[in-house]
Amino acid sequence: TKMIISILGDSISTFEGYIPEADGINLKHRKRYPQDTLLTDVNETWWMRVISELGATLGINDSWAGSCVRNKIDGNQGDVGEDAAMASLTRIKNLGANGSPDVILFYGGTNDAGRNYTLGEFDPANAPASADLTAKKWESFADSYVCAILRMKHFYPNAKIYAMTPAFTKSYYPTERLDAFVGVIEQICAHYGVPCIDLRKSGLSVEMLPDGLHPNAIGMRCISEAVMNSFFR
Repeated sequence: TKMIISILGDSISTFEGYIPEADGINLKHRKRYPQDTLLTDVNETWWMRVISELGATLGINDSWAGSCVRNKIDGNQGDVGEDAAMASLTRIKNLGANGSPDVILFYGGTNDAGRNYTLGEFDPANAPASADLTAKKWESFADSYVCAILRMKHFYPNAKIYAMTPAFTKSYYPTERLDAFVGVIEQICAHYGVPCIDLRKSGLSVEMLPDGLHPNAIGMRCISEAVMNSFFR
């Protein structure tokens, strides 16, 4: 049987026609924007490159434009509310809609860093050991990221979770803010035994970001190669 890979992410990990129309709760997923100026073929996406190279099959790609790990405090177009966060039960349960995944690729945090959201901090000494299945809002990004990891482990105990950090952008967030977010993500992943790849080291450069944020096909190849080299070789 083929390995089933599901993806949880934002516009960098989405492609129209390959993500759910909705989560069943009237949450309309926003397609990639502006997709047509960046990629023309789903096989150019970083995640489909990884799936193809592994000879795996796509479970669910629950990635959509504008989404954050934590609950959003602004926005529109159906991407707001307690179910819209990547850490929400709705989106995490959705990862198993086509069969329980063997691998979950978690690429979150770009929009959290790009907005004026509180980063928070991670304290290993007081870190929860089991998933909180009731929280719908989080005070900080750090809290929501912990919750997302633990919920994925709870619902998919046999899945291997791999995390990717936000990457450099032209102007979406300053380098210092990116570095702070990456530091917290790496701390959380290390504590919970989740392999994590720092995409700041992937070779992705601003020349590969036509709109300053979203990678073109060359940038997508940088991400997929970094993921393959770090996690699957």
